[in-house]
Amino acid sequence: MQHLLEQLLDRAYRFAVRMCGDRDTAEEVVQEAMLRAWRRRDDLRDDRKAAVWLLSIVANVWRDRLRRRAENESIDEARLLDSQPSVESSVVAREELRRAVRLMDQLPDRQRQVLYLHACEDLSLAEIAEVLEISHSAVKSSLAVARKRMRQLHSQRETNNDEPEPCGRRDS
Repeated sequence: MQHLLEQLLDRAYRFAVRMCGDRDTAEEVVQEAMLRAWRRRDDLRDDRKAAVWLLSIVANVWRDRLRRRAENESIDEARLLDSQPSVESSVVAREELRRAVRLMDQLPDRQRQVLYLHACEDLSLAEIAEVLEISHSAVKSSLAVARKRMRQLHSQRETNNDEPEPCGRRDS
């Protein structure tokens, strides 16, 4: 089990960074999730579902943190641009990736999480539903709306030739 969890650590961390918006918080979330996973390791019946199981725990830890924070103070919705170095070596590819991340950061939380899990973690719709504890139809709807909104944001950016608003400055 320890080896299996170690193999999934990078995926859990990437997911946490996308949900939390910053690396320090993501590290804390993943640490707590790994601890919970270890304590509940007997709950995992099928090793093939370990990724979905662990990502569900990461999502639950993040939700718990948000609930606790909401009880103690107002939730700060500012999201930081993920400055994680790009795998691509070309400057153009890195800039396109940054733009896509900035656009994705403008999406509401649910849409951003669904799009990330589908596009970046390659999870099926059923697996995303399980991770986020929402219905299959909610996943499909969120994914469709997220894709549409990404296209709109991209077109808007191209038309205006401006960078999108930094995350956290959304009008409610």
